[in-house]
Amino acid sequence: MTRLSVFAAGLMLVVSPGIAAPPSSSLIDTGQRLAESACSQCHRVSANGPAGWTDAPALSDIANRPGTTNASLRKVVMSPQKDMLHTGRSEADAAALAAYIMSLRAKAP
Repeated sequence: MTRLSVFAAGLMLVVSPGIAAPPSSSLIDTGQRLAESACSQCHRVSANGPAGWTDAPALSDIANRPGTTNASLRKVVMSPQKDMLHTGRSEADAAALAAYIMSLRAKAP
């Protein structure tokens, strides 16, 4: 394989829309701060954090639901929800919150 074809194959991996890079730790940290300020009234935000004052599921439980994806979380966060405070957020906030919530997903052994 020539150097050019190796470079082209590597470039395709980098720009391929089907391959997503993992979120940066700063995006996850931003999402955690947003969750602590906007979601903690109702949801348990972290494993050691306090429970919210409603029966809303913990964010880790949401992350571990079979149908939960980064895209589905962003959609919920960006769309105003009748029963959820602090939704209708910006795309940047939604991306950060989704990255944080997905970081809570249990890792397969």
